[in-house]
Amino acid sequence: MLKPIFQVSSFCLEIRKALNWSFRSGLVLKFRFSVLDMSKFHGELTQREQELLRIRRDSDTKAAELAKMEKMLQQTKNMLEKKTDFSLESKGYQENMVEDLEEKVRSTRRYRRNSLHHTQMLESQMKTVKGELVGTLDHLQELRNVLRRSQQKAEERKAAMEKLAAGLR
Repeated sequence: MLKPIFQVSSFCLEIRKALNWSFRSGLVLKFRFSVLDMSKFHGELTQREQELLRIRRDSDTKAAELAKMEKMLQQTKNMLEKKTDFSLESKGYQENMVEDLEEKVRSTRRYRRNSLHHTQMLESQMKTVKGELVGTLDHLQELRNVLRRSQQKAEERKAAMEKLAAGLR
């Protein structure tokens, strides 16, 4: 199941707040951003992209149905124009069929409009999430590099301290 956009966005904000707080307080940050977390974000994007593709396919299918129904409607109208002596029953049936087809066409058009709107909303949300995730990943990589440098300096200082302690003995 996909997480709503605001949950992913709030998760990104929580990570940023936590990281900024840790540096302001002067604490040494031991943060490891695992490959699993990166693939989790990628998985969520992939799910959204698949949902977007499914909606596009549905929209295309409905468009084809609409064209087919419009063709059927036109054929039915042409048949009605060609025949002049219908009985009342036959005329009423065909009029109902035309009305039904017209209603189906209107319904399909509404559905297509709604599908297109929904697709546009999903595309917009996906762009927003991608932007946030790229920013977060960049920031996390920078933090990982800072942590590595800090740990390396700490190890160097520790080695120097051990060397001095050994020299004092």
